[in-house]
Parts: sequence; C-alpha cells; structure tokens
Amino acid sequence: MLAYLGLWATFGAVAALLLTLRGGVDASMAVWVAVPPAMLYGLVCLAAWYVCRAFPLEGTGTVARVLFAHVAAASLTSAVWAGFTPWWVAWWQPLRAAWSRDATLMLFGLGVLVFLLSSAVHYVVLTLEAGEAARRQALESAVLAREAELRALRAQVNPHFLFNSLHSIGALAGTRPASARDMAVGLGEFLRQSLRLGALAGVPLRQEVDLTRQYLAIEQVRFGDRLQVAVDIDASAGDALVPPLILQPLVENAIKHGVAGLLDGGQVRIAATRVGGTCTIIVRNRFDRESAPRAGTGTGLRNVRERLATHFGVVAAFDARAEGEEFIVTMSFPWAQAPASQGAAS
Repeated sequence: MLAYLGLWATFGAVAALLLTLRGGVDASMAVWVAVPPAMLYGLVCLAAWYVCRAFPLEGTGTVARVLFAHVAAASLTSAVWAGFTPWWVAWWQPLRAAWSRDATLMLFGLGVLVFLLSSAVHYVVLTLEAGEAARRQALESAVLAREAELRALRAQVNPHFLFNSLHSIGALAGTRPASARDMAVGLGEFLRQSLRLGALAGVPLRQEVDLTRQYLAIEQVRFGDRLQVAVDIDASAGDALVPPLILQPLVENAIKHGVAGLLDGGQVRIAATRVGGTCTIIVRNRFDRESAPRAGTGTGLRNVRERLATHFGVVAAFDARAEGEEFIVTMSFPWAQAPASQGAAS
C-alpha cells in the first residue's frame, strides 16, 4: 500500500512540476494543489478490486456486461474526482481564475482512463492469486496423496510378515513346541515395536536396525545356527532418517529365498554407510543357484522400492540383483538426520 500511494504521490508531484514550470505557480503551492487530489484518486481506484471480483472475466456472461460495469464505475469515481479537484483548487487564489470547464472535462476523461487501467491491473493480480491458489491446492493434494500412498504401503508390511511368521510357528508347533512358544513371544514383542514405529513418518536407521534384530531373533529360533547375522552400520549412517519397516522385508526375503534353501544355512549381512549427503544400505545373502526358486509374489521387494520412491522421490535408488552365489539389495537416498527426540528414544 505504501508503494502504491507513493506511486500516486509521484504522479501528483509531476503534475505540481508542470504547474510550476508552465503555470508560473509557486512550487509549494503547486505541491499542495496537485498531490492531495492525486493520492485521493489513488485510494478511489482501489475500488476497482471490488468491481473485478463482482464481474470476473470467466463465467460473467458477455464481455459487454464486464465493460459496462467498469465504464460505469470509472465514470462515477472520475466524476467524484473531477468535482473534488475544482473545489480544492478554488482554495488557492492564484489558480482559481485559471481553472476552466475544459480542465474539469479533461480531468474527468483522464480519471476514466486511469480507473480502467487500474481495473486491468487488478484483473492481472486476481489471475496471479488464482494461479497461486491453484498451485498451492495442487501441492496440498499431492502431499495428501503421497501420505495416503505411504500409509497404504506400510499397511502391506505387517500382514505380509505376520502371515509368514504364523506359518513358521505352525510348522514348529508339532515338532518343537518350546521353540514355537519362544517364537510366538518374540513375534508379539516385534509386533508391538513395529506398530509403534510404523505409525511414524520416519525413524532413525539405528532404531530400524534394532527392530530388524528382533525379527532375526525370531527367525533364529527356527533356524538355529543355520542363520548367521552380521551388521555393520556407520555411526553417521545410524542417524539417517528412513521409512519405518524398510529393512524387515529385505531381511525376510534374504532368509526365505536364501538361507532357508541352503543345507548349511548362511549369513545375512546388513551394512550402511554415509558418503556426503547420501546414505547407502546394502543387504546381502547367499543362495543356492541350483535349487528351484521358492514361490513368492515379490511383495517385499516391490513394497520397499515403492516406499523409497514415494518417500524420497526420484533421488532415491533401489537395486536388487544376483552376483555369483550372492543376492544383493542396494538402497541409496538423501541423508537427513532424525530429530534428537527420536534418536534418544532408540
């Protein structure tokens, strides 16, 4: 508003300069004569905003209706201005005789043009505001859609894991009831922790690793010494913020399609490093290339890939491949430190 009124004050100052140079009017008198009416009309021209809102360019029927509304408003406001200015000038004796009817008519015409120009500027401003509102709404919709997709993907993890774990407990119940009981207790604790962390948008990687260790402890009840685990997490990588339950499907996949198919068992290795602003997590396991592939739906790997893409966008990378007798899953994503409260909770 200050900039707007300053513009009109400048317009009045130019008019005062013309009065001084061509009309021979004293400079201080010229300023008092020209600047106040100019600033007054500047305030009057703000009324164009209401006319533009009442008669938008879209959905108002015809162009003639819009033009008629603005010409009528411009004529009314300009008439008020052209009526006020001679009255104001009449207070100044040297200018009273110089003011004429032609000057009033010229002032009226100038007022109409300036008001119509103000209307055009207000239409531009309203269009920019509408575009900004549409952009903001689209961004909010995209965020809501992303959050809904993340919730849906997280909801897939627990049922998928729970089904496989209950199947394992059922297999142990007949032959090793004590082990089945230990596995059920461990499963209950794991589910309690996973439900708590799964409700969060992100957790520190060290918390995610601790939860994965709980899952591996459950599986070690079933596999015993056949399942070996090696974890190597850099201190700085442990602070990285990751989607909850991002490791568990990968480890479950490594056991189901790798360790379970080896007579002597195998090792699941989890490593995480941070290089600059990128965090990389690698999960490795041996598997038997000669054995028939176990049946699976690919839910685990697909879920992790989609959650990474949804959480981090195109900057995240996911790769799963077999190299010799090893199956390697590599994830990389931008490093962001978890809040101190979450880090302390681990």
